[in-house]
Amino acid sequence: MPPSPNPSSSPTAKSEAVTQGEDILAGKSIGVDDLVKLVGRLQKERAFGLARKLLDRYAAKPEVKQHPDLKLRLKFAQKRSLCTYKDPDLSVDDRLDRALGILEEADPLEVSKDQETLGQAGAVYKRKWELNGSAPHLETSLAYYLRGFKEGVAKDFGYTAINAAFVLELLAETAESGALSAAAFSELAKARRQQAKTIREDIVKVLPELPKEAGNDWLNHEWWFFVTLGEACFGLEDYDQAGGWLKKATALPKVPDWEWETTARQMSMLLRLQKKTWQAKGQPTNLDGERVLKEFLGGNFAAVTSIMQGKIGLALSGGGFRASLYHIGVLARLAELDILRSIEYLSCVSGGSIIGAHYYLEVRHLLQTKTDSEITKQDYIEIVRRLAHDFLGGVQRNIRTRIAAEWLTNLKMIILPDYSRTLRAGELYESEIFSRVKDSEDGKRWLNNLYVRPKGDENLVPKDNNWRRSNKVPILILNATTLNTGHNWQFTASWMGEPPAGADKEIDANYRLRRMYYRDLPEGRQPIRLGQAVAASACVPGLFEPLSLSGIYLHDGEPITVRLVDGGVHDNQGVAALLEQGCNVLLVSDASGQMDSQNNPSAGVLGVPLRSNTILQARVRSTQYRELEARRRSGLLRGLMFVHLKKNLGAEPVDWINCQDPSDPVRRDPLLPYGIQREVQRRLAAIRTDLDSFSEAEAYALMTSGYCMAKKALGESALGFPISEAPQENWEFLKIEPLMRQPGADTPLMRQLKVAEKRAFRIWLLSRALKTGCIGVGLALLVWIGFFAYAHWSVIAFSLTVGALLTTAICAVLGATGWGLLSKVIQYRKTFQSILIGIVMGTVGWLLARLHLHVFDRIFLRHGSLAHLLAESEKSKMRGRP
Repeated sequence: MPPSPNPSSSPTAKSEAVTQGEDILAGKSIGVDDLVKLVGRLQKERAFGLARKLLDRYAAKPEVKQHPDLKLRLKFAQKRSLCTYKDPDLSVDDRLDRALGILEEADPLEVSKDQETLGQAGAVYKRKWELNGSAPHLETSLAYYLRGFKEGVAKDFGYTAINAAFVLELLAETAESGALSAAAFSELAKARRQQAKTIREDIVKVLPELPKEAGNDWLNHEWWFFVTLGEACFGLEDYDQAGGWLKKATALPKVPDWEWETTARQMSMLLRLQKKTWQAKGQPTNLDGERVLKEFLGGNFAAVTSIMQGKIGLALSGGGFRASLYHIGVLARLAELDILRSIEYLSCVSGGSIIGAHYYLEVRHLLQTKTDSEITKQDYIEIVRRLAHDFLGGVQRNIRTRIAAEWLTNLKMIILPDYSRTLRAGELYESEIFSRVKDSEDGKRWLNNLYVRPKGDENLVPKDNNWRRSNKVPILILNATTLNTGHNWQFTASWMGEPPAGADKEIDANYRLRRMYYRDLPEGRQPIRLGQAVAASACVPGLFEPLSLSGIYLHDGEPITVRLVDGGVHDNQGVAALLEQGCNVLLVSDASGQMDSQNNPSAGVLGVPLRSNTILQARVRSTQYRELEARRRSGLLRGLMFVHLKKNLGAEPVDWINCQDPSDPVRRDPLLPYGIQREVQRRLAAIRTDLDSFSEAEAYALMTSGYCMAKKALGESALGFPISEAPQENWEFLKIEPLMRQPGADTPLMRQLKVAEKRAFRIWLLSRALKTGCIGVGLALLVWIGFFAYAHWSVIAFSLTVGALLTTAICAVLGATGWGLLSKVIQYRKTFQSILIGIVMGTVGWLLARLHLHVFDRIFLRHGSLAHLLAESEKSKMRGRP
């Protein structure tokens, strides 16, 4: 059975090898032979980045370049290439190309006969194929592996041979898929499978004799020797022999967890390919392969399921609280289908970050209070049930208005140079929303303290060890955008910074702010609070100030102030982070503000650039969706769910005036395939992307929309593995579903949704009594002002004269001192204009905000409550209306 992870792999602990490597980087010397041995230990621990830096530093030194042992020099280059290829701190394309360059320099690939060199080149090109699906890359990979195989199976103990056989299977499946679509059997696929069989037979014939030779006894203790034989027999469908060799491998002590996973994933893929072949030939499925795989993993059905399903990632898009509430419905359906426990990465943007962080805290609490075997599907259902209730409670506290509703915090924004609306929003996310999680963690939540330590598995490292758990530890990624470079910035519980995949070396010449572990923060620099990270991800440009991080980076000796804004500026769906982490099953919940049609778009100075930016964002979203579809069709993605607010709404052609060839009228079912009225869904897609209060009518309708879409999208083959049908839970939000099926443009729900796109005065548009009362009060006030002005005109004229004189005097003083100087005296980092605005907000604005919160917001929430909506619906029925 796979071993428990080594405690040294914990993000807060360092192994002896890592400590020694860091000492060498700091200046401690080491011999070349000892360095190669140290790198081998670091490879075992997956510390490829540190190993690569050590090898790079020594590569140009005379003791390496002029070492008399040519084999050692080549081995040094091969290790350097391997560590470069696997270094997660380098962008994927960069590290693959650099690895090939290192091999080429040490042992020219065109003429090389060294099997390790050829094997590494084959691995690099196979990885290129995994990233882009390019068939020539897979063909090139095969060419290198076959050249290694031709040098003899015994020389490299089957390393290049077994991989050549595996790539042949991949190419056979590709060829056969094309042939089957044309109702023909591919002779090329048949020939490649025969070649793979011949290679495996050669491995099975040669390798078992090698340990008997003098000096080869060490092979009886070598993991890769046994699993190579096991995979060869597995590929030949000799499952009994495969099981025997794999048992010898599992009996070895201290096998790194990643070696188990790598072997299991390759055999899992091989089994999937075999099943496809059996189905194509109409043969019954042989269950012995699954049995051997389960035995190899020690009966760990969680590991088997994980390997067979693939790596699942969930992306929650931006779109304010509208997106957050929609995502809850999607999570509800995933909980019913028992998929939430299998999610390994959770990538969130803006509104998705707010709900994603809340969900992560709930899952973290569950995993730390129950063991893996104790957790059930019902636990996840209860998490979403609490989420739907508690999150809506937090939303209805009206975060946006509360930012301006505290006089003292408004004063802090004026006085303190580093305090802003963004930081205030982060505090409110924590106090009004995240504090509702009953995890006994009061006060501030720091990102570096949010690492999940599962009960009974406290030293688990999710990236390395998640595959063997039934209930995955989700890695939370909060996405923001860096104004400095234009790159994606990510916050996790372990590190922050710009990921390597965010920069394209071919077209992007901007520097990259390397991601760093919180333990490596400069002395005196505090870690980041969860609320701050979420606020940065949801920091809409123009509405909120960027989150500023200083004292962390230097460039050319100059300090860098990192400024972060909304993650949606770079990637509003959050998909890029999932692809970067190797997820091959993607669940994308997209409630972003998709571009609408406009009959008369603005031609104004602000309107044109704003609309142009919306068009640009729509193009980015469309391109991203097409890329995901292409990945799914090419097989790079095993499964894909992509739901969004405008799904199935469709578009219609518009004819020109006096058109003699009018287009056929588009006849569409008013009820969408997922059971919601078309016009209701259209209104939901137009709801404001804001951070203010949402009524139950708005919130429950959004949740139900997300739930129904996910239910429709998650069919049997959507994710590439079987999904069992699950009964519908009694979700509170689904009580609004009958109203969402009602036809008519003037139903109680439609009246609520028609004003839901407005950012202000919604209750005035909904309430006739309030509207009438306000008009009456306004008229009375105008009359009173008129009478007062008539009776006291002399006093008013005198006040205006004095005011004009004072204004002139103040302007003269300001002209003498200079606006900029006065601004710097008060607060050098803010303009005088912003200070004046802040004073007004601090002294008057908070009163208006309080009035809104305690009066009009409460009226709005009562008017939009589910109970009120149902009552109005009953009244409408009694009156004979829809």
